[in-house]
Amino acid sequence: MNLKELTWENHKKAERKEFAKILMSGKIPTRLYYQYLLNQFVIYSALEEALRNVGFDESLHTVFRSSAIAKDLEELEYTHSFTPEEKDILPVSKEYQKYIDTIKEDKEALISHMYVRHFGDMYGGSMIAKKIPGSGAMYQFQDKENLKAKLRNLLSDEMAKEANVCFTFAIKLFEELENVCVGPSH
Repeated sequence: MNLKELTWENHKKAERKEFAKILMSGKIPTRLYYQYLLNQFVIYSALEEALRNVGFDESLHTVFRSSAIAKDLEELEYTHSFTPEEKDILPVSKEYQKYIDTIKEDKEALISHMYVRHFGDMYGGSMIAKKIPGSGAMYQFQDKENLKAKLRNLLSDEMAKEANVCFTFAIKLFEELENVCVGPSH
């Protein structure tokens, strides 16, 4: 089995989450998408800072998304007069920051997380970008095919365990966002 097959079950679980369906529907409320981006910014900033600190190849930094997410946030703030609030940052995002801190010196583990998050943006991002409010800078990559090929060379099947940990965090984010839009289930 390869890395994709070893993480497939969690990948499918994430795609089946109600928030993922809302995101792909083309009908996501703008404020909910803004909150999603705020949480993604917290998550990606922590991961990308840790990757920089372990000497992740600078020529591959174009995969990093935090500055593009910041552009998307600024666009929505300007267009809709949104202001970030403390309550917008969900518990799972803070938990993820702490988790990244525990693996911050493990380059392979960090690359496992990059695989889940950044590859997801490269593959599914072009579809998502057509359905969300704003210009979707987060989903725009330069020289995407070449970048994918270079990043694939960093991957190994041994990364599956940590990649599945990352999927667990992504699923939990979707669940917490579902609670924001429909309220906690009783």
